[in-house]
Amino acid sequence: MKFALYQKRLSHVNVQRNFLTGLTIVLLSVTLLLTLFLFFKQQRVIINPPEVTQSYWIEGNQVSKSYVEEMALFFTHLLLDVTESNILTQGEVLLRYVTPNAYGDFKSKLLNDHKRLKKQQLSLQFTPQTIDFVEPLTVDVSGFLANYVGAKKIMQFKETYRMAFSQKKGRLFLESFQTIYSEQKEHEEEVS
Repeated sequence: MKFALYQKRLSHVNVQRNFLTGLTIVLLSVTLLLTLFLFFKQQRVIINPPEVTQSYWIEGNQVSKSYVEEMALFFTHLLLDVTESNILTQGEVLLRYVTPNAYGDFKSKLLNDHKRLKKQQLSLQFTPQTIDFVEPLTVDVSGFLANYVGAKKIMQFKETYRMAFSQKKGRLFLESFQTIYSEQKEHEEEVS
């Protein structure tokens, strides 16, 4: 009787052992497979700072269009919403986001703009209207640039700026910023 009971318990233990061994093998292979997939997957970082109007993401070498749009608006603010007293301060913030090969150009542009604003006692305000993508990391920002002397608006022109970015480790860096269309230049040519 005891021998039959031992045989029954032994066969039950063997079934449990085989079941747990099989389960362990399945779980181990799933873990190894997930680890393998993790090596080839780029991590997506969801960013939502307090002063943006939309969230955006970065995954490997790709960035969302909303990230490029937000950074374009941020950079146009730093470059075009300026007075003689804040252009250099905002310029220092901007220079943290400029590629090393464009640093000198942006620094000299800021210094020249500072001299011009001080000489003419101007302040500028840019109101963006549209953002168009030329390439994945190149955008055209169109809007109205208003010039003020004191509190009086002396002129306002439609302007379009092209901004080119590069991406490194999830950050966008400004490579170039150039005017591609300006009503002010057309108006000056007509007057001449």
